[in-house]
Amino acid sequence: MYDLLMNTLQFQKMFLNRIGDFHSLSQLLNLLPDVAFFMKDRESRFVMNNQRGCAVCGVDSEEETVGKTDYDFFPPEQARVYHESDQAVLETGEPMINALEPSPGKENSSRLIVCSKVPVRDKNGTIIGIAGIHRVVDGLRDAPKIHGHLSKAVDIMHKRFSENLKTPDLAKEAGLSPSQFDRQFRRVFRTTPREYLLRVRIHAACRLLAESHELSISIIATNVGFYDHSHFSRIFRRIMGITPGEYRKRHTL
Repeated sequence: MYDLLMNTLQFQKMFLNRIGDFHSLSQLLNLLPDVAFFMKDRESRFVMNNQRGCAVCGVDSEEETVGKTDYDFFPPEQARVYHESDQAVLETGEPMINALEPSPGKENSSRLIVCSKVPVRDKNGTIIGIAGIHRVVDGLRDAPKIHGHLSKAVDIMHKRFSENLKTPDLAKEAGLSPSQFDRQFRRVFRTTPREYLLRVRIHAACRLLAESHELSISIIATNVGFYDHSHFSRIFRRIMGITPGEYRKRHTL
């Protein structure tokens, strides 16, 4: 069995080493309608982007992204999150699978993305960069079966995030027991339902902080489902890296 496995891996490696032009594979990646594919070097500079990835960056062609970083296209709070997860994969060599990150390109969006990143190695096994994919979470209705029953619960979180949503109620909507729901949710999103809901609320708060200047931070905290101003501020800073007040100042025209 071991010899068979080694022969299989050797066959795969020999074939892949013969590939001289990645263009044909790039064409296939461009056919993914709602999945952004990207590759970066060790400095988190873009090396590749499919068409969806270019659209997320707000450009028309891959050439406009090559050599640039997330900081060239997205607000600094978003770019920082992407850069930190890039570096975690580069430093540990461990893939990041189905992690939650803020949706790129729309600084006032309450949407999130499910993002996966893997290290890219040269022929000597040295990590030279990362490759990744991501898709917007609220597209789960059309997502692969791995997301299963969770789509309805996730949809409720995005539409009714300001309500006092309880895990047992969300589990019921998904047709699962609370333990099954929690286990499947953690497997797909690499976080708990509670943490996911907190992130949805925080990104909804970002939109209000930037667009509704007449609302106080306390009112915004209440509007997105927090009942304690200090708790809201603490969670906001943990997720966004700055306080709600600092975020509002940066995004006030």
